[in-house]
Amino acid sequence: MSLCETQCDTDDAIVALAMLRGRPALEVVFLCFVCVLSLKPQPDARICSQDIILRVEFLIKKAPNLWLNSRLYTPNLTDYQKCPSSTFKCFAAEIKVLTDEWKTFDNIPKFKLNILLGELATSFNQTESECRQCELFKEQNAEKFLKDLLSTLQFINEQYC
Repeated sequence: MSLCETQCDTDDAIVALAMLRGRPALEVVFLCFVCVLSLKPQPDARICSQDIILRVEFLIKKAPNLWLNSRLYTPNLTDYQKCPSSTFKCFAAEIKVLTDEWKTFDNIPKFKLNILLGELATSFNQTESECRQCELFKEQNAEKFLKDLLSTLQFINEQYC
């Protein structure tokens, strides 16, 4: 007979056994909790933008064939590094302007690229109080705008994917 059985009644033995099992279990739960808290947050899968890059590359190839004199507010990589969300909101608004203009001259497939860029903008947790309005960015031609968008997307993929 064990020591507990001789000195304790059955209820006390169950409680003692549960406490012996409970303490190691509690330690395991505590260690798991510490591990979960110490994990670094993983990047949002929506931030990886390879599909968007392919669509922008298509538009860059298409741009020289469309003799439009479009001028678009053009954020760049530096703007993205300071204000990622507002930068992509601007890219989304301007890509909508560009594709709407191009639809009148050529049969551009419906990419919904502005929607994808808008969704990408929401992936960044950012306050916009210190960020510039889209209309304050320098106006560039369509080709320069698309190249800046592409370089920003490629930078994001290098960071998060």
